[in-house]
Amino acid sequence: MKTSKSILKGIVVGLVAGIIMLLAINSVYALPNKANRLNIPALPSNPLNIKSSVDEVLALMLESDQKWNSLTATYKLSEIDKISGEIHTQNQYFWLDKKGELARAEIDGEYPVNFVRGTNLISTENINKKIYFQAEIPDTFKYDSFNPRNLLLNASGAVYFHPYGRILPTGYYDFLYPTAIAQSMIFGKANGNQEIEIVGEDEVAGRDALIISRMPKNHLYWVDTITGVVLRAEYFEESDKWQAQFEAQSIIFDKKIPGSIFQFSPTQDSEILTPSEFYEQSQNNN
Repeated sequence: MKTSKSILKGIVVGLVAGIIMLLAINSVYALPNKANRLNIPALPSNPLNIKSSVDEVLALMLESDQKWNSLTATYKLSEIDKISGEIHTQNQYFWLDKKGELARAEIDGEYPVNFVRGTNLISTENINKKIYFQAEIPDTFKYDSFNPRNLLLNASGAVYFHPYGRILPTGYYDFLYPTAIAQSMIFGKANGNQEIEIVGEDEVAGRDALIISRMPKNHLYWVDTITGVVLRAEYFEESDKWQAQFEAQSIIFDKKIPGSIFQFSPTQDSEILTPSEFYEQSQNNN
């Protein structure tokens, strides 16, 4: 059984592999059942509250990126080691502008990563190994008037990931861009496969949130009432104790971000490699 330390490293290595694969192909996640009926209200114009409906929450999550232009955030990832019971943590920092057309992400901990998406290039650095790669941004990561509402209504059973989100070096980009989570829950609710409920309200990182329960997956989401961004999420095991938690420590929307943030500067003496070479060396434990 993997420990959380190996999982955290696996996330880094796996994401590099995923980015390399996505450089070449597009992808959607196909659900096995066709929804019988989809109920998607209009994008809410006012902040949600405890009296809002589940469908209104899902509509906000579906088109969350229409509610913000820039985002600066710090999230903490916590995972419980199933063997030792220890909690391992990792901070993830994000700067997103123009909905994420420009992006920077920094992952700390034992396997630190530095990522920048500029105008034409993506750059990813393994700081420990002092290696990095750069690649042109393919069409699969470009926005092109991405419209999840139309895609959802016209592609029965297919979940489309946000083109700006899935290039980020984190397994939790769906919380910053919760459109795919919303699509999956809308299908699950319509099919009767999932029970989605509003179970409370809370405040996370100084922002109001509604708490959404998703069963039988046993997930909880704290959804920002204005933007639909997931501010906190908890995944539970059968013991009803959370095994993974991703929580915003700070988050600011629509504050001007200096252009210098999106300029990539590798660590001194860091070596540039091809994406494949970068992946192979990142896999290597030596």
